[in-house]
Amino acid sequence: MPTVSHVMQVVEAQLRSGVLKCLAGGCGGTFSPWWYGVERPVVGLGGAAELVRPRRAICGSCGVTRVLLPDVMLRRRQYRVEVIGAALLLAAGGMAWTRVAAEIGVPFETVRGWLRRFTRRADLVRSWLLGLLDALVDDPWLPAGQAGPAGALGVLAGLHAQMPARWPLVAGLSPWQLAARLSRAGLLAPAWPPPVINASAPVT
Repeated sequence: MPTVSHVMQVVEAQLRSGVLKCLAGGCGGTFSPWWYGVERPVVGLGGAAELVRPRRAICGSCGVTRVLLPDVMLRRRQYRVEVIGAALLLAAGGMAWTRVAAEIGVPFETVRGWLRRFTRRADLVRSWLLGLLDALVDDPWLPAGQAGPAGALGVLAGLHAQMPARWPLVAGLSPWQLAARLSRAGLLAPAWPPPVINASAPVT
């Protein structure tokens, strides 16, 4: 996985080149730099932490502002998305949450919170991902109709495998980066589902 600082450089370049568009109410305006968010540590696998100061942006058309998180982060989470993803995969495979926490080196209460939230919404996540599979993939094949977290993660894996035929950029992303982009960093956010994505540029 890339470092947070590297991904932030990509975000900055996209912002300054005018490719990031506003999705507020179908506005379609162009985002421009507008100061920064609060600097925070983000922890990766193995416990290594990086300081990141997310870029803020403002739409030149409607004036709405956004904090632009890199695709290695999720909203309101101190840990990188691949750490959270590793926990979700281990738990979906049947590992007890206490062992999951020990395996990835994250406090028990933190892991339990991730797993509780994802388990409660797993079937909704699966349905949402199936909708994206149909909208973003030509002639998609559908993963097995398994319920619960394993079913949701199976659809994510199918989406990640099939999207590159139409969206080559996805080939360079991990499944967790893809989930972060499609959900606007909201995979574990309080509200679900995430806002409507731009189907013309779903992973920009």
